[in-house]
Amino acid sequence: VHRLKGGRQPQKDFKMGPYAHTMARDPETGKLYPVARFFVSPRKDPVTFIVNCLCVLVTVYTASQLSWGESFFEKRKRVIREKIRQEYGLPKGWEHEIEEEEELELS
Repeated sequence: VHRLKGGRQPQKDFKMGPYAHTMARDPETGKLYPVARFFVSPRKDPVTFIVNCLCVLVTVYTASQLSWGESFFEKRKRVIREKIRQEYGLPKGWEHEIEEEEELELS
């Protein structure tokens, strides 16, 4: 470990690598200003590129598994109801009978 005078710790390197700002000159005023980079080539940062590709693929796959106009929660509810129906040997449409019944009055 580095020993610095006065018990100081070594300074951290906060460089952002390929995502670091580049300086651009304003043509009207001639002043320099920082320009951020949002997209970086896969050659400069392969790990982030692969992670981003995996995120996109998982999102597309998840969306492709849903029926048109069906949300994730609707599909989840449908799958759970189907598993309950198969486990207890209930007829199809059993959940509609439950939802149509009026609320029972508690005494």
